[in-house]
Amino acid sequence: MLFLIYWELNEQISVGQRIAALNKLQAADLFPPQNVEIIRFDITPGQWGSTVMEAESSGAIMRHLGAWRVACPGLFVTTKVSPAMTVADSVVEMMGVLKKLE
Repeated sequence: MLFLIYWELNEQISVGQRIAALNKLQAADLFPPQNVEIIRFDITPGQWGSTVMEAESSGAIMRHLGAWRVACPGLFVTTKVSPAMTVADSVVEMMGVLKKLE
């Protein structure tokens, strides 16, 4: 299942704190996350970004974000997570709906 995650970083958390959290997660074998494929992991100069991940369940995404929250409390100002699909797949899905409504 594909997931799209939007996140904003807390600018009060220093780069050093973020790197320390990453090192902590890597030492605990929590990053990269197990059973999750990171397809894209992008950040903007404004300290917000998006991640596209493939995972078996929302639980895997919950563990991933939760690990970051535990390793660096206050890291995120906000996160938004949603199942997603490619536009091409959504067109196929909607064609099926339209066909049934004709």
